[in-house]
Amino acid sequence: MTRAMRLLRASAMKLLAVLIAVVLWVQVHGQGVGSISMDVPLQVQGLPTNMVIVNDLPDHVRITVSGLQTRLASLDRASVHVPLDASDLREPGVVERALEVSAIRLPPGLTVEKVQPDRVQLQVDRVVRRVVPVRPKLELEPGWRALEVTVTPASATLTGPEVWLDALSDVSTAAVHPEAKPGPFEARVGVVTPAGKAIRLADPGAVFTVRGVLARQAEASQGKGRP
Repeated sequence: MTRAMRLLRASAMKLLAVLIAVVLWVQVHGQGVGSISMDVPLQVQGLPTNMVIVNDLPDHVRITVSGLQTRLASLDRASVHVPLDASDLREPGVVERALEVSAIRLPPGLTVEKVQPDRVQLQVDRVVRRVVPVRPKLELEPGWRALEVTVTPASATLTGPEVWLDALSDVSTAAVHPEAKPGPFEARVGVVTPAGKAIRLADPGAVFTVRGVLARQAEASQGKGRP
C-alpha cells in the first residue's frame, strides 16, 4: 500500500510538472509573434569637431521589429534610434555608410528585421574660419535716403564648412529701420548668416553698429549737386 501511494504520488508530481510546462509554454508562445514598422531617429555619432556633414540626411528611418505581441505592445518607441558611427571621418569627401541592424538597441526578445533605407551617403567637409565684410541692410520709409552709412566692426569672423565659406563674399546685418526724421541715426544689430548651411558667427554674441545720416530724397539729391 505504501509503495502504491509512493508510485501514485510520483505520477502526480510528473503530471503536475507537465501541466506547469504546458502552461508556461502557452503563456510564452501562445501569445503570438508579430512585427511592427516604425519611424525612428537617425543619430550621427562621434563626428570629429573639426568636420561637418553638409548634405541633407534623413531625420528618421523606418525599421521593422519582430517579436512577441506583448513585448511589441510595450516597446517604448521614444527610446529607439538608429546610430550612425562617423568617428573615423577625418577628411573631406563623399562616403556611403550602411545602417547596421546589429547596432540598434532593443529590449530582449525583439529583433530588427529590416532598415529602410539601409544605406546613406555622407558629404563631409572641414570646419574652418573666414573673415568676411559686413554689409548694412537698411529698410527706409518711402521718400527717405541714408547717407554716409558705416558698419563697425566692418567685418565678421564666421565658422562653417570650407566649401560654403569659400563661396561667401559677405554677410548682411539684420534689418535696420531708422526713424523717419532728418539727421544721424545709429543701431546695434547682429548679422544674418545663410540659413540651413551650418555657418555661424565665431562669437555668437557679436554686435555690429550701423551709423548713417537720414535725409529726404530731394534734399539728398540737392546735396549731391552742390559744388
